[in-house]
Amino acid sequence: MAPSNPITHIVLFKYRSNISWTDFQTHFTTFQSLQQRCRHPDTGKPYMLSMRMGQNNSWERFSKGMTHGFVLEFASQAHLDYYLQHDPVHAEFSRSAKPLTEDSVVVDITDGVLFGPKPKMPVGVGGVWTGSCHCRDVGWEVRVPEGEEVKHTVCHCDTCKKLGGGPYSCNFIVPKDNFIVPKDNFIVPKECITITRGNPREYAYQGASGKDVHCFFCTRCTSHIYHHQDAMPEKIIVRTLLLDGGNELEAGGEIFAEGALDWAQDLRKALSQSWPVKA
Repeated sequence: MAPSNPITHIVLFKYRSNISWTDFQTHFTTFQSLQQRCRHPDTGKPYMLSMRMGQNNSWERFSKGMTHGFVLEFASQAHLDYYLQHDPVHAEFSRSAKPLTEDSVVVDITDGVLFGPKPKMPVGVGGVWTGSCHCRDVGWEVRVPEGEEVKHTVCHCDTCKKLGGGPYSCNFIVPKDNFIVPKDNFIVPKECITITRGNPREYAYQGASGKDVHCFFCTRCTSHIYHHQDAMPEKIIVRTLLLDGGNELEAGGEIFAEGALDWAQDLRKALSQSWPVKA
């Protein structure tokens, strides 16, 4: 039985003018394959109801430069959320598509629903998170294990104060190799963080353990993206406030609490209760 109120996901792309015909063919073939390759983890079956795509052939002057349109249909908002945030096949496709696109527009509709509240962006859950520095020269993706809740870990150490120029930093620790990619019948681990644009620079210093800590930052705006400690080689520590949706995350704990500034002590009261999420 067809769902009564499917979600229609409309994507418009403006492709770059210098794309080769071969790249176009590969891109569109891969895009079309998502309907069968994207499978829901609960059923193991494809969950995208339909897909349509085509070139913009409108003679009206309202296309805003968009060259192609794609219309995808999902049975529910939960299925669309999984596709956008957690499906590894879609995430891999999105990474390969970014160098080809100059701009995009995305609209989600439910037929006949003209008024009412919009669905909230899911936050605080595992999956693929995107981030960028202040000047946006550097972009990245972080893969958090499914089922793991993402919250700020507040660090009060003197190093974080020096690096960030603030009373503390907000972080999340992610297993370095946590994303398993099936390839030719073999299981291949993939690093949890992927730089999607730009080239961050590394700054290394000696940590409290006596081993090096490697900090990666944007060379233009100096935003501190993540760091990797030799004392904890299997982990990567990401700056959560640089993630898209980071402002909506709750605080989950603190480290080096003895270094907290006196006026920052009130933060501890907030750590034991849920912080309100913006509407």
